Amino acid sequence: MSYALITGASSGIGRELAALFAADGHDLVIVARNVQRLDAVKDALEGRCHVRVVPFAIDLSEPDAPQRLHDFTTSHGIAIEYLANNAGFADWTGYLDADWDRQRRMMRLNMEALAELTYRYGRDMRAAGHGRILNVASVASMMAGPYMAMYFATKAFVRSLSEAVAHELRGTGVTVTCVCPGPTTTGFAKAAGMSGRNFFTMTRPATAHRLAAFAYRRMMRGSALAYHGPLTKAGAFAERALPRALTRAAAAFMNGGDPTRHKVSQAASYRIGWNHRDCNDYNASTTSRTI
Repeated sequence: MSYALITGASSGIGRELAALFAADGHDLVIVARNVQRLDAVKDALEGRCHVRVVPFAIDLSEPDAPQRLHDFTTSHGIAIEYLANNAGFADWTGYLDADWDRQRRMMRLNMEALAELTYRYGRDMRAAGHGRILNVASVASMMAGPYMAMYFATKAFVRSLSEAVAHELRGTGVTVTCVCPGPTTTGFAKAAGMSGRNFFTMTRPATAHRLAAFAYRRMMRGSALAYHGPLTKAGAFAERALPRALTRAAAAFMNGGDPTRHKVSQAASYRIGWNHRDCNDYNASTTSRTI
């Protein structure tokens, strides 16, 4: 039996992706740090969709975590046909004012873990002759991002790596899809410590459900690169048409400017009624018509 493995599956986009896979009858391995939230997702999806859900609680920013995850699935005979690398986080800070341990963990999670899981499971998929990998990047992949410098750099890495590996895997039966979302209601701003005016308050963020449905559909098509939302499409145009000095100035403004000039306040968080949906609400063919 083949499985879909989703990282960052306890909330937000990852949880929505898990629901979409489950609605299509795929058994799951769901990965995140929070055991209680993983168990809640497991209970909900097994009850609604009648699939097997295997939770695996781990901090993927730890150096040996990707190998431990791969060893777990291999030793339990769990063949991963679909891999969704969704886990990641950001930090609103001047680069030289940042907590270096947090920056290092960001690099490990956003880049190293994604790269190693793509490598390990990609090799398994190539040997099997089929498989699909989804890597979640961002509009941030398209420009330098003052006051979120490390996050923007990690997402540029994700997009570049994904496109290159997608090219290398042509004709193997394995595809790699990189999706670039714009602002999405996932609790991103709160986790990044953002406040005041920023791209979340200046735009209308997409819901995690709509973004996940878009990403799921593009992964199943085997698209190499997919932009979601008007801000991301505008970013793709700006990357090609505007001087880099202008795009990084725009990014600095959209990121909220220098955090040291802002009073710390509670960032807005967004919630959706995920727990009250029926499994049929996630049917991919139905959802795709609304995106």
